[in-house]
Amino acid sequence: MDTMRGKAILKEACMNYTEFGKLVGVKPITVRLAFSQKRLSKKMVSTLESMESEIIRKEEDEEITELIASVSEVPVLDDVRTAKVYLLPKNPYLRFIEFSDGTHGRMRAKPGRFALGSVVKVKREDGDMYSLEGNYDRKGRLI
Repeated sequence: MDTMRGKAILKEACMNYTEFGKLVGVKPITVRLAFSQKRLSKKMVSTLESMESEIIRKEEDEEITELIASVSEVPVLDDVRTAKVYLLPKNPYLRFIEFSDGTHGRMRAKPGRFALGSVVKVKREDGDMYSLEGNYDRKGRLI
């Protein structure tokens, strides 16, 4: 391992030669001499490599948590959302709906109302069940 790379790893880990010497089990002067003479022992190299892999893993974990936080915005239960009817099951009192973000749910409706493609405003009740919100005419169109 190159000493410049080793120094960069120590800098990223916010560690000085004294702390690194305690970690490896040698005196701080031995660590200073090893870095200045470009002669790192096998134990120092293995410790530096493990520190580097740990730093990389932490950075990847932080990136993943940031991505998850940005993607998963949980909708509020009292929030009124717009959905589209995409399936009429055998049960005439039930409609399957799809939201603009691609999630799905179910809502109760009178038979003959809300045909395929109807746009409805719904509010979450429990689980994947939603209740109808707003005023609609006999054909199921929002007024």
